[in-house]
Amino acid sequence: MSKQTKRTKEKRQGAPNQTGVKVAQFFKKNIYVILMIICILAIATMITLAVVLNNNNDSDTVLKPIVSGDNNPDDDKPPVVDPDDNKPNEPDDPDKDDKPSVTPPPEKEDFVMANPLDEFTLGQIYSEEHVFNPTHNYWHPHEGLDFVAAAGSNVKCVFDGTVKEVTNDSYSGATVTIEHQDGFTTVYKLLDEVSLKAGDKVSKGDVIGKVSNTALEEIADGAHLHLELYKDGVKINPMDYLLSGDK
Repeated sequence: MSKQTKRTKEKRQGAPNQTGVKVAQFFKKNIYVILMIICILAIATMITLAVVLNNNNDSDTVLKPIVSGDNNPDDDKPPVVDPDDNKPNEPDDPDKDDKPSVTPPPEKEDFVMANPLDEFTLGQIYSEEHVFNPTHNYWHPHEGLDFVAAAGSNVKCVFDGTVKEVTNDSYSGATVTIEHQDGFTTVYKLLDEVSLKAGDKVSKGDVIGKVSNTALEEIADGAHLHLELYKDGVKINPMDYLLSGDK
């Protein structure tokens, strides 16, 4: 074999070895970069797998049907029964409508006063406005109802009750205060010959005294009964509760 042929052959045999050496030198020189790339790829792969698996689990949870009896402790409980379900339906009331309930009648329907005298005419009526008082010659409210009658006429109790107080003076004459039901109180002024006392029971129509013509409070108006009415301590108009008016 010639020398030239031998060199050519050795050169061909050495070429692969030189390529391997260059590859090894490249990896050795860039080993850290290569490892970093491999780590990044591995982490990305793990994250991708985790996301895919998580999505699959969520889909299974949403789409999984609920099967009665699969470890559900509530399946063995009896159904809850509303006791009202077994009640019969109330029949429709044909008279029932949507109108508001009727307001009960006022108390004055139960408390109706009889006339305090057999014979009388009405004098000065109840007024919260100022009216002229001829006895005292001034204007003042007249918070009572006057029954004009002859002196000595019998004055009768207008409703069942109990005598609360009896007083007597020259200005108002004998005054009788009687308490009735439901907070009503009557006061009879300008009387004579009263024999009642506090605590006495009286009935409607009982004589409690006589009309006076000597009491000074309203003497210019002549002989008459002055009747006042109170409800729960407040003066009200007796005319609203009187059985009848002028007689």
